[in-house]
Amino acid sequence: MRENVWKSSIALYREGLGAYLWQDVGETQLDIYTDGLMINVSYTVTKDGIRDILLGTHVEVDGRNPVDSLYEVAALANDNYIVKNYGRYWHGYQILLQPLLCFFAYPDIRQINMILQFSLVFGFVSLLVRKKEGAFVIPFLGVYLFLSPISLCSSLQYSPCFYIMMLALYALLIGREKLTDTKRNYLFLLTGVMTAYFDFLTYPLITLGVPLIFYLVLDGNCLPEKQRSSWKNLFLHTLSWGIGYVGMWSSKWVIASVLTGENIIYDAFSQIAYRSGYFTEKHSYYDTLKLNLGVCNTRVILPALICVAACIAIFRIKKRIVADRKRFPIVGAILFVSLYPFLWYLFTKDHSCSHSYFTWRELGISVFGILTAGVAGIGGLEEKTVE
Repeated sequence: MRENVWKSSIALYREGLGAYLWQDVGETQLDIYTDGLMINVSYTVTKDGIRDILLGTHVEVDGRNPVDSLYEVAALANDNYIVKNYGRYWHGYQILLQPLLCFFAYPDIRQINMILQFSLVFGFVSLLVRKKEGAFVIPFLGVYLFLSPISLCSSLQYSPCFYIMMLALYALLIGREKLTDTKRNYLFLLTGVMTAYFDFLTYPLITLGVPLIFYLVLDGNCLPEKQRSSWKNLFLHTLSWGIGYVGMWSSKWVIASVLTGENIIYDAFSQIAYRSGYFTEKHSYYDTLKLNLGVCNTRVILPALICVAACIAIFRIKKRIVADRKRFPIVGAILFVSLYPFLWYLFTKDHSCSHSYFTWRELGISVFGILTAGVAGIGGLEEKTVE
């Protein structure tokens, strides 16, 4: 592990903070800072192992960032460091990252990450086709491309939410026949728990929004009469996810405070007050939206929208479309969930403004929702050929 961390520290140090895979393309910016912190936390060991686990201990040299500090200690053997705490998160990634570092360095782990993510995506597309839901390949691939696959697999920080989202989608599709409303509530509860355990507050809402939209359209396709209960289940599943997410996260503050004597609860609430932006007013809601929307590459999105509009126009010329009003409730529910990112930005103004280089991915919910609503609407249309 020491040798692999040595190699990892050099690789991270050479890439540097704020590195881009493609120059000036915002979607490809990596979070080298947090990746370095993750390896720093996984490698740092003191005499109190329980304290290391609960407080997320990591080394710091002369007040420098986690990447430079890790490089100084692991690569340059600098023993003039202090041990810092980062206790308000669970740091659940350690149960995977620590064993991996025993066999692989950071560049190798990136390769493994890429293979796993591509395999999950390919497998899900194949499963959609086998389950006769091939129409939803387009929305799924649309949101996957929007999330910037090249940076998803190149940054450990961006990966947990993607994996949790994918596992939830698999569960919903495979268990669509067996999942009752109660079991789905448990699924969304577990999804919220896993998100709080593994994630660093990157784009956590996507583990709720995308699976929730997918459930809504699957439910509407299975039994049209179930559409009446779509809104009720929408709120119940959202509540279940929220209980899992907030309950799991806040339990860390209590457990760490009780077992270590550190006031993690105070630290967590002070950061919530600061990051929400309502007590400091550093950034406005307009600034938050502008920055997050600005990261998305409109030079790619705009031509794509024009192509979609052109296809719809050609389709309407050849066909006379009569909308099936029975599909309106399900489409309305999907579009409502598509607004979740904007509510998230409203309550996390400062955090989403300061970290827009990764929080913009919450907008993947809106992209998936709009594309899915389109596919669901077309699926429920009665076509009449123009004579």
